[in-house]
Amino acid sequence: MQKTPVAVLVRVSTVKQETARQVSELKAYAETKGYDVREVCEETISGTAENGQRHGLRRVEELARAGKIKKVLVHEISRLARRNSVAHQFVETLEDCGVSLYWHSQAIETLLPSGKRNPAAGMSPAPPSVW
Repeated sequence: MQKTPVAVLVRVSTVKQETARQVSELKAYAETKGYDVREVCEETISGTAENGQRHGLRRVEELARAGKIKKVLVHEISRLARRNSVAHQFVETLEDCGVSLYWHSQAIETLLPSGKRNPAAGMSPAPPSVW
């Protein structure tokens, strides 16, 4: 049986922070699920950064568009972005590619196994302080 190809996406805001805990927890989760971690994309950048500055997000989108992954694992939704517009655009791009986003802290995926949008994973606009 072929393993589901996934990318791990982690972000910290400053060089004083480390991504090691996020990476190890997400890799451990992937192992329990039998996923094949194809790439770990790490960013050290403010969550309020503009879309074009987010090389990790862009790399994950490239992998999704190329059909190289079926899931993206993040530790928590705030690791995507603190700007709603950036997070929404990223999730929509993944969905257009048939790629599900899994955020570990809530154990939620954006797509159901059928490929349809998971209503429980709705990302309604919320102030950045809520994320």
